[in-house]
Amino acid sequence: MFSVGQHLRFSEWLQLELDRRGWSQSDCARSANLNRAVINKLLNGKSRPQPSTLIAIARAFKIPAETIYRAAGLLPANTDHDDSTQELLHIFKSIQSPQRKTTAIRLLKALIAEEENERRSDGKGKR
Repeated sequence: MFSVGQHLRFSEWLQLELDRRGWSQSDCARSANLNRAVINKLLNGKSRPQPSTLIAIARAFKIPAETIYRAAGLLPANTDHDDSTQELLHIFKSIQSPQRKTTAIRLLKALIAEEENERRSDGKGKR
């Protein structure tokens, strides 16, 4: 996911997200259940995004609503977490099964242990 800086306009952010997914305007409109003209106007800066439109696009992109609200300038920049952390929380909260949540936690812990082992190995080779 792309971070949204102060100089990145919503239309640019939206285009980057479409490109990242390999989506056309029509793909986005279809997934968000919006008219393609709405997406086109947002990309061309001819209209400001409305909250209901932002929510629809967030659902289509499977991202937290807060992320797209920040991209649209309707929420302040997130200083507590980066976009990856917000996305991770959003994904984790969408898991319904307690067993799958446990599996996700175990996988993350295994990745952390793997990184720690790699750091230890790198440190030994440098001595």
